[in-house]
Amino acid sequence: MTRRLFWKIFISFWLAQMAFIAYMGFRANQLYGTQGPLWHLSAEKSMPLIAQASIAQLKAGGPQAAAAELQKRSDPERINFWLLDAKGKNLTGQAYPEIVAEAVESHLSGKEPGDLGNHAVLFADTKDDLGNTYTLVGHYVLNRSSSLFRGEGLIRAILISSLLSGLTCLLLAHYLTRPITILRGATQQLASGDLEARAGKDLGKRSDEIADLVRDFDRMADRLGELVQSQRRLLSDVSHELRSPLARLRVALALSRRREDAAQNTSHDRIELEVERLDELIGRILTLSRLESGQVNPPMEPLSLNLIVEEVVEDAKYEAERTGHTVKLESRDDVHMNGNEELLRSAVENVVRNAIYYTVGPDPVMVTLASRDGFATVTVRDNGPGVPAALLPDLFRPFYRVDDSRMSGTGGTGLGLAIAEKAVKLHHGSICARNGIPNGLIIEVSLPCQPKEQQAAKHQEVVPQNV
Repeated sequence: MTRRLFWKIFISFWLAQMAFIAYMGFRANQLYGTQGPLWHLSAEKSMPLIAQASIAQLKAGGPQAAAAELQKRSDPERINFWLLDAKGKNLTGQAYPEIVAEAVESHLSGKEPGDLGNHAVLFADTKDDLGNTYTLVGHYVLNRSSSLFRGEGLIRAILISSLLSGLTCLLLAHYLTRPITILRGATQQLASGDLEARAGKDLGKRSDEIADLVRDFDRMADRLGELVQSQRRLLSDVSHELRSPLARLRVALALSRRREDAAQNTSHDRIELEVERLDELIGRILTLSRLESGQVNPPMEPLSLNLIVEEVVEDAKYEAERTGHTVKLESRDDVHMNGNEELLRSAVENVVRNAIYYTVGPDPVMVTLASRDGFATVTVRDNGPGVPAALLPDLFRPFYRVDDSRMSGTGGTGLGLAIAEKAVKLHHGSICARNGIPNGLIIEVSLPCQPKEQQAAKHQEVVPQNV
């Protein structure tokens, strides 16, 4: 499943963060780099004052007093000062590091100093009352925050920030889209008929608008489940209640036949036919109701699918003869599986009878049984007009009729394929419909079965016992 919303949120947030980080890095380099205005703003203001104070101490107490004044204003780990005369002589008597010596030499020769790394050397020229020129040298060791905004440090800062922002955006996108992904999965389950599907149970205590939407979906699903269960109970209860009057009607019909004459014979036959149809309809409704409600937990046992299909086809041939049609079985493999014989027989029978209802022409209804890769396939094809492609998925809905007039003409109830689908799903199989070429409808039932190799091995084990 593609997570399009997830990637849209992630990429858009990350690009926005990257743009912000890049801009802030650029501005930080301007403001806090060695050439930025904020970095040495205080130095530009303070160094002339420090120079004047050290010159005053030099006049009053000599080099030692000037050195003491500069020492007082220095921070050995970050800031140090030296006072030079007009010829560049160090008047404080304290040696300066090599990096400062190189910067002083470049300054005296009028050259720009090279790259000093995490160091900066500033110069402040000041004159005393007699017009003598002195130069105050300030050596600044830049802290880590300042070095981050220069050269490779700036690139590293942007890369690290990008990775951190990417991780943050990834977590944010997952946080925002996770409930939607859960909700989508629950809606798909609900659409497939799972009325127990809920989405809110995986959200914990989350309480934002998306969580509210998910919980509203759960309330909707609860209500839908109640309505569907109520409908199923009503259908089942009504069907049960109809069984009693039908039984009484059969008894009354039997008593009436004892006194019937030739004129009444046709009417009684018609009444009996309609009673049988109504009884069959009620039986199908009850079967479907049990399958849909989950009340059916059929025992599964080893069986031969060939025998079931062969018996259904033999029974269907008699029904087909009444309408002038035939049914032909083509069995390619010997198929064994674990299943419930009654439900499998009902599923195959309903599909075959549906084909008999709608087939036309002299060609037979074809029933094919084959197995491959651990699945048995029962394929039933009629020679009727087929079904519009858009309506094929609806064939397995209860009481669905493609054409009411055709359905009434065939005597169908719209329940056969629905019962077949429920029975097949109880066996973890699948059923689908497609149109044949050039005509006809093909119903394909796929059921898990024992692989051919396993069936052959069992057959070899059985043979010696019978010898």
